[in-house]
Amino acid sequence: FAVGALPAVAVARFDFPGRGLVSVLALLPLLFAPWVTASTWTVAFSADFFSSRLALSIQHGLATAPYLFVVFRIAASRVPRAFGEAAAALGHDAGSRLLRVHLPLYAVPIAAGLMIVFAQSVGDYAASSLLGVQTLSLGLGNLWLASQRWDVAAIGSTLLIVPALLLVAAAAWASTSLMSRNPVPPAAAAASRRPLSRPAAAALLAWSIGWSLPGFVVPELLTLRWAWSRWDPSRMASLPADVGHSIATATASAATVTLLCLLIAVVLRAGGASRHAERLPWFFLVNWFLPSMVLALAFVAMTRDGSLAAQWLGPLRDTRALVVVAEALRFMPLALLPMLDALRRTPPAMIEAARAHGAGPLRARAVAYAGHVAPALALGAALVFMESVKALDLSLMLQPFGYSSLALKPYGLGRFQVMDRAAPWVLASQLLMLAPLVLLAWRMRRLDQIVASTPRRRRADRKG
Repeated sequence: FAVGALPAVAVARFDFPGRGLVSVLALLPLLFAPWVTASTWTVAFSADFFSSRLALSIQHGLATAPYLFVVFRIAASRVPRAFGEAAAALGHDAGSRLLRVHLPLYAVPIAAGLMIVFAQSVGDYAASSLLGVQTLSLGLGNLWLASQRWDVAAIGSTLLIVPALLLVAAAAWASTSLMSRNPVPPAAAAASRRPLSRPAAAALLAWSIGWSLPGFVVPELLTLRWAWSRWDPSRMASLPADVGHSIATATASAATVTLLCLLIAVVLRAGGASRHAERLPWFFLVNWFLPSMVLALAFVAMTRDGSLAAQWLGPLRDTRALVVVAEALRFMPLALLPMLDALRRTPPAMIEAARAHGAGPLRARAVAYAGHVAPALALGAALVFMESVKALDLSLMLQPFGYSSLALKPYGLGRFQVMDRAAPWVLASQLLMLAPLVLLAWRMRRLDQIVASTPRRRRADRKG
């Protein structure tokens, strides 16, 4: 929260030199998978600290900070400053305003942030495996590798579904019961954004730069140095094939997620009042809260030899299809939740107006959703693509014979403490993720442009 949420609220609420730099620094850690950064530190430095549980916790925090930045950046842009100013005018001090005004307003993003950190930390397998820190996912993976029995995979998967379902049920209830259907537009916050004092701005910049060093800058410099000093084309014969496998898998996963989200958007009525219908898509979050190793073991159990799924899939079971479906289910919330948020903000009257002008049911929805849902869905698909490029656990357990990727090769080298030889694969994965990251940064910048244009339109209307 300190690395992701604090800069996000400051960027959304204040004007100061370096706002853009703070946003970029907050998003850059997305270019590294957590296990890549953890392995880079242990290879570059021999101190025992870098293989400790505390180091793993810090790494998880730095890896999830960009998602918290996005969540709080959007949430803070929708909260008008007038609420805090009204409380101050009524005589409430800073502490009272924090407890009675700001904490309730940010309750939903705080809960979402806690769930993101919890899901990512509990679900991590690769980083804990490379560091030798015992976690739930590592224990499940070792249990499966030691037994190789499908019933063990089925039992382990089933036991963890219950707490995941409880978390998802709470999230679905909060999203449809606590969150307002008519939130205050971002212009209310942007119009009153105030300048930040120079000492505070300098402190915020120093804070962001300081945390970007372990989260991105130092690992990136080490990776570039290793790639330059150990460049040997004879060792990179498999790199083009790995790039192709990663592009194909990530593209197929993003396309699958996009198709499923479009089907949900067509079925759900924009702004509809049926909370039960709205809550059903939220249960895709179960795959996010479940450790990815559990999801992989569930697929192993369902597609074992002689099973109905194995017979139905046939030759497809020995292709990348299982990896694509598992990754699509795992990362679907990254696209589904922004789409549901945009869908909630699309007035039903837009569909009715399109129908009144002769558009059919599907065309009317396409016209109504173009302004809100399409950008959110494009951003979600980009995030799915990024996470699929970095994904390891699912491809490690479900990979078909002869399959490799930009994540599997560095993991194999990292297990033997030769992460320096994996630098070309890490840089290749970052090049693939660069375009989605630029899209994400552009969308965050668009928040300022959108909300800044609204006051100008209002002044123009008054003059007219």
